[in-house]
Amino acid sequence: MTHGISMMIRSSIGRKWIAAITGLLMIGFVVVHMLGNLQMFAGTPDKINQYAHLLKSMPGVLWAFRLGLIAATGLHIWATLSLARENRMAKPQGYAVAGRKSRLQVTLTSVTMVISGSIILGFVIFHLLHFTVQMVDRSYLTMQTVSGGVTMPDVYRMVVTGFSNPWISGFYLLAMALLFSHLRHGAASVFQTLGLRDRHLAKIISTGAWILAVALFLGFGAIPIAVLTGVLKP
Repeated sequence: MTHGISMMIRSSIGRKWIAAITGLLMIGFVVVHMLGNLQMFAGTPDKINQYAHLLKSMPGVLWAFRLGLIAATGLHIWATLSLARENRMAKPQGYAVAGRKSRLQVTLTSVTMVISGSIILGFVIFHLLHFTVQMVDRSYLTMQTVSGGVTMPDVYRMVVTGFSNPWISGFYLLAMALLFSHLRHGAASVFQTLGLRDRHLAKIISTGAWILAVALFLGFGAIPIAVLTGVLKP
């Protein structure tokens, strides 16, 4: 078994599988996270506050989920960076013009994916420091509310306060736009890597990737836009 894992790590095909599977796990997390965030539009702050309180009331499950996500993210970054480095090191000798154009397109796509992924990672770290660790704005530590007779963090107020800053909202929307681009390409690539893409399914998968990326961009982007336009208020 150890030998098989070692062979997978050293094989470019194996690393593509690692990138694909961890990518699917992260896409699943992003979808669930978006659905949770959309409770900001439930009409009452209690919904998002109770949702956040429920998650924090299960620290074992929450941390197991977080550690699994961290592991998946680390493996995904390692696999994609090693594949991108491998592609750069390969020399395009003996290619026809059409072959060089195809290779250039693949290389540019790989570089774009690495850059967008790096910026998204930077945003995730900032986002965690902002809302989870609460180091960006220490006033979040004092934001409390009472719901159903239980005192809990006022997550609704934190979100509205945070996104009232145009710079933070702008950075958030930029990250979501890059996530849109990253997922649009990555979601389709996952199916190709797993051998589920052929000429008949290519159009369906490509359209599905677009729909998923647009839905996530609109779902996440709606919150800072609603705050900046006054739809969501303290």
